[in-house]
Amino acid sequence: MLRAFIAITPPTTLQQSMAEVRQVFQRLSLPWRWVTPDHIHLTLRFLGNVPDESVTSLHQAMAQAAQDQTAFPIRARALGCFPSPARARVLWVGLDDPSQALERLNNRLTAALTPLGFPPEDRPFHPHLTLVRAQNRMPSRQLLPVLQTYQNRDFGEFLVTQLHLVESQLQRGGALHTVLRSVALQG
Repeated sequence: MLRAFIAITPPTTLQQSMAEVRQVFQRLSLPWRWVTPDHIHLTLRFLGNVPDESVTSLHQAMAQAAQDQTAFPIRARALGCFPSPARARVLWVGLDDPSQALERLNNRLTAALTPLGFPPEDRPFHPHLTLVRAQNRMPSRQLLPVLQTYQNRDFGEFLVTQLHLVESQLQRGGALHTVLRSVALQG
């Protein structure tokens, strides 16, 4: 068995740009677990534990979802948190997709995964790049001023060109991510 997810990875320059936010938040001395810059990604679908032999069928589902899908730009903009600023457990950078290409790709991926035993998610798709996971609830009085400062921050645009099937191995120092398979979008 392997623990897997399907993701889009922004370029290294954008990952580094988002990681710079860390310096501002470190002054708050909150018990956060930061995502390393090279692990910042957009999870399209967390698959959980899957048999090793399912890698081929998952790769085929990704290819089916990407078929006839051209590369498209999305913009990383603004900070937010889940579930709310008052009870924040995750700090993220939002993604703007004015063309709705990401939404369409996600819907196609969901349709391709459903016959493989991965039903649609119960919650709505909210594309984001996770920066922090909190050990405990973050105090909103400390968090709100910083969120307001970065609510309109533009981290940059990037071109979505590939989908990745990623294995996530949980380790003491954090997860180790390994790309198992990739599917390229058209030109």
